[in-house]
Amino acid sequence: MTPDDRDLAKSLTLAAVAVICAVLSATLVITAGEALLAPSLPTSAAQAPALTNTAG
Repeated sequence: MTPDDRDLAKSLTLAAVAVICAVLSATLVITAGEALLAPSLPTSAAQAPALTNTAG
């Protein structure tokens, strides 16, 4: 394996680790956000206000 190949392999490894970290971070942030916002949002259609047609 040439030095250039080693550098390429290291770069690809670092890029893969960066992508995995970004996906895990995004998942954690989205999950935490949903957990914090879920109690304030209606969970079923029965709790949501009904829309009525007022345009005659």
